[in-house]
Amino acid sequence: MDEKPPISSQARRRRYRWVAIFFMSSLLFYMLFSGRAVSAYAGRYLPASSSSSSSQKPYTISQSEVSHPPVPLEIHIMSKCPDAQYCLSELVVPSMVRTSDKVNFTLSYIGTPTENDGIECKHGPEECMGNIIELCAVNLYPDVKVYLGFTNCLTQDYPEIPDSELVEECALEFGIDKEKLNECASRDTGAFGLSLLRQSIKRSAEG
Repeated sequence: MDEKPPISSQARRRRYRWVAIFFMSSLLFYMLFSGRAVSAYAGRYLPASSSSSSSQKPYTISQSEVSHPPVPLEIHIMSKCPDAQYCLSELVVPSMVRTSDKVNFTLSYIGTPTENDGIECKHGPEECMGNIIELCAVNLYPDVKVYLGFTNCLTQDYPEIPDSELVEECALEFGIDKEKLNECASRDTGAFGLSLLRQSIKRSAEG
């Protein structure tokens, strides 16, 4: 039986070259068609990118999809209470400084309704007046940073509430018009301010 002649090194190199070409061609076709498959998948299941053709609108996320409603936070205090001083300065104000845009804040007051639509405050009539002044600040300046800052300022010297100099000092610090506060508290011979306090106390009792 005749023996096959040995394959020359040149022929072997040609054979290896064709194998390499075949392998590279196969890899190229695989990458090409795989890329199309991935693109088709992405186009079907993923948002269109900004580089898409003009006929395709870019996917956008609406504000309602990413935002959440403000978290309700309500505190119930008395203007001449020492506990209110700690609560505001150490807990409420530092928290609101960081999260005021995410919180729906309400400031309510504690008291006891009496006959003839009156109000009794635990620390006496001066506390009732302090509550009314602070509620007038809420009514006139609904920005929580303003009225809460003003209330906290008064509460740091709560034994002096409703001293005129203290009110003026805190009003000046937070851009509040003292005359408007006085007008609010004394409107209709005090009926308007008293109605604000009555509503607030009712809210605290129901809460």
